[in-house]
Amino acid sequence: MNMFLKSLSVLWLIPLLTLAIEPSNPNTICDRFVGDKDQQACEEKMKKDDVDWYAATVCSLTQEDSQFWSCWGKIKGARFNPVAIEVCAETKEMKDAERITCLDKARLERKPASDKSDKEDPKQYQPLLVKPPRR
Repeated sequence: MNMFLKSLSVLWLIPLLTLAIEPSNPNTICDRFVGDKDQQACEEKMKKDDVDWYAATVCSLTQEDSQFWSCWGKIKGARFNPVAIEVCAETKEMKDAERITCLDKARLERKPASDKSDKEDPKQYQPLLVKPPRR
């Protein structure tokens, strides 16, 4: 009986694992644009911009192109909490503004260890030294 319960719990776990957000393929994000000029501009941005592709997946769920570009501007160079970003993609009925607000909340903010600049304190950060293993 105990083995049966374990098997049953594993079967319940499988659907939960499949709910995870899948990142968009960068080549397909620009398919939302109809015009060649818009699609080409989008493809150029895909090549040069540093984005979190899970966040880009959330941006691709926006309905309006203007909201997509607004979202894209917010995710450029930013990093996000993967668990929080999943919530932004879960609901298909979410409005564009709500989705962008959700992304803002999922952003990871890293604060500097010190307010001093490197010029004031050049030893603020330790250099990384790789030492060979002892034999």
